[in-house]
Amino acid sequence: MRFLAALLLILPAVPASAQSFNIDVGDNLILYPVPADSYGAGAGQAGRWNASTWPYSTSLVNLDGSPSSATTSSNQSSSYSDFVNPLTGDDYDFMVDIQNLPYIGGPTWTWTFAGLQDGSYLLYTYAWAPENNGYTTLVTVPGSIDPPASVGGLWIGSPHVLGVTYCVHRVDVVGGTFGIQVAGENNHNGSVNGFQLVRTGGGSGPLAFCFGDGSGTACPCGNAGGPGRGCANSVQTSGARILAQGTPSVSNDTLVLAGDGMPNSSALYFQGTAQQSGGAGAVFGDGLRCAGGGITRLGTKQNVNGTSTYPAAGDPSVSVRGNCAAGDVRTYQVWYRNAAAFCTASTFNLSNGVQVTWGL
Repeated sequence: MRFLAALLLILPAVPASAQSFNIDVGDNLILYPVPADSYGAGAGQAGRWNASTWPYSTSLVNLDGSPSSATTSSNQSSSYSDFVNPLTGDDYDFMVDIQNLPYIGGPTWTWTFAGLQDGSYLLYTYAWAPENNGYTTLVTVPGSIDPPASVGGLWIGSPHVLGVTYCVHRVDVVGGTFGIQVAGENNHNGSVNGFQLVRTGGGSGPLAFCFGDGSGTACPCGNAGGPGRGCANSVQTSGARILAQGTPSVSNDTLVLAGDGMPNSSALYFQGTAQQSGGAGAVFGDGLRCAGGGITRLGTKQNVNGTSTYPAAGDPSVSVRGNCAAGDVRTYQVWYRNAAAFCTASTFNLSNGVQVTWGL
């Protein structure tokens, strides 16, 4: 009841490139082609996958397949591509062919991203050993506020697991370039399976903001979530996340708002006309309210396996339901029921926010 009462209080009735990239590292495109465009991996970022093959110097295409100014490269070329493991489908294509790394104490092997738009990004580094035997890889991103991360462990396929198949670092790019250092740990070789680079600020395209990860406004119970996500909830310590996928065009609207990391409960997708508190958000329930100004309820969905989307089959498009016109800047968030005794006396929590500028 507290959840529904709070809803009634605040919710009245009612394309340029974003420079985000998916990169599959490996050599044998016959045995291990890149994943399908629908494969979002750990970031939940569907779109075109770049094949970064030996000698690992690649001009990157955007998620929609269009060319970009960005490149990625590595200073070494050794790779393995044949392992016995239980993976199938896109997991198999993405994770089994790798860049093979020496262990700590050997040469420093690096990856470099260049030609990027300056701004803020989340870097997902996939560093899982296809032998599936617990070998670990240390990933360091100089200049990131996040510490070096050790990745590895037993894994039998999707969903991807933070700390087992990948790690996340926040990166502020200045001058279009940043680097990554990778090495195996405990006298074992390491692995690089690929990367996802998710733009969160600066430039153009969807803008993620208002994170409950400790980088801004504090979550109400010290329940900080993972990088780029909302405050932690009772089933997901990393918190919930909302992504804006597709094209925000009022004449050809393919925008889909995708939420994940939630309990299997009801989830309300809603639209605002501004960023709450200038983008910092405000404490609300067990999380932060990010979308502010004039509010429009888009639709309530039932989460399955912690995920849901708006629109689903039969729903009005986001632009129609939100009454959007070309040039409008709108913010979006997902608000979900979390009835467990977890944080405050409230029975709800929220994702991060995402801002979209609507085109013709």
